Amino acid sequence: MEKLRTSRIIKGGEIEMNSSNSKLLRERFLNTLLEIADQVKKNSKSIDVNHILKLIDLIAEVNSNNGRIFVYGAGRSGFIGRCFAQRLMHLGINSCFVSDAVTYRYSKEDLLILVSGSGETTSPKAIAEEAKEIGGKIALFTGNPKSTIASLSDLVIKVEGKSKEKAISQSSLAPFTSLFDISTLSILDSIGASLMVLLGITENDIDKRHASIE
Repeated sequence: MEKLRTSRIIKGGEIEMNSSNSKLLRERFLNTLLEIADQVKKNSKSIDVNHILKLIDLIAEVNSNNGRIFVYGAGRSGFIGRCFAQRLMHLGINSCFVSDAVTYRYSKEDLLILVSGSGETTSPKAIAEEAKEIGGKIALFTGNPKSTIASLSDLVIKVEGKSKEKAISQSSLAPFTSLFDISTLSILDSIGASLMVLLGITENDIDKRHASIE
C-alpha cells in the first residue's frame, strides 16, 4: 500500500488533509466496514447451527447444576472472551475469565469455552490440557477444527475469517485477525441473545446486574 503524504496540523489542533488522501482513506474505511459486515453474514450461512444449539444447551445445563462457565482466549481473542464472560454474568450465569483476579476453581461440573483462531496458541492449549485432565467439558471457537486444541475439545465451532496462521498469506482490508475476531464476537453475542429467550431473561434483568459504580 502506498504511503500517504503527511497531513498538516493547522491552527487550533485540527488536521488538514489533502483531497486525494481524504478520498483514499474514506474508501478504505467504508470498504473495510463492508468487508467485516460481509464476513459476519458469511458466518451466518456457514456456521453449524446444531453445534451452536448444543453449546447453548450445555451452558444452560451447567448453570442449572450450579456449575460455572470459564472463558479464555489469548491476545485479542481474550478481549472477545471477556465480552462473553461479562454477558453471561449479565444473564445471571456463573462465569469468569480465566487468569483474571477472580478465577474460580475449575471442576468436572464446569464448562470451559476457548477462543483460538489457530487452535494452537500456547496458553489456551495448556489450559485445555489441564481442563481435560480435570474432566470438565471444553468448547472451542476456532478457524482450525483440526488443531491440537480442537482434538482436546468436546465441542468445536468453526468460525470463518482470517486467523493468525493465515494473516500474512491471506489478504484483507481488515487488519490481521479482525475478520475472525469480530465474527466470533458476533456469534457469541447472538448466543447471548438466544440464552435470553431460553432462560426468560429481559433487558430489565440485565440492567439490574449491570455495573452501577463504573
